[in-house]
Amino acid sequence: MGRTIEIPKQDWFLYFERFSKRAMGQPIHVEVENREIGDQEMTRTLPLVGIELETKGSEAGDIEVTVEDDQEELTHHIDQPTRVFLLVDDNDNINSMDIEDQDGGKTLVFFDGSVRVPAQVSLGIEEPAPGP
Repeated sequence: MGRTIEIPKQDWFLYFERFSKRAMGQPIHVEVENREIGDQEMTRTLPLVGIELETKGSEAGDIEVTVEDDQEELTHHIDQPTRVFLLVDDNDNINSMDIEDQDGGKTLVFFDGSVRVPAQVSLGIEEPAPGP
């Protein structure tokens, strides 16, 4: 059945930083739903490089989703995001990520690989140090 989890805005930086380490190289594709341009596929299935929250300059608060093909990195920039949701399966693995922006648009990141990426959303708890 699955469920939806919202990532609180104050946790985005830390969540994306940790998430990108876990999900690097996972095959994803990105779609955009927007009233002005309609629904569009932004990337075919490609390996994820990372998702990050911009923290400085005029783009502070924006989110970038970066994938890689054989020749270059491709980045999809999300202006003024307002909410981030994870759609997870019954084992809390991510099926997709929904990033909503101020203009009512949505960026959908679909995880296409056979290896599942765990949601791991408990941000207030320090991750344990690696054992001996």
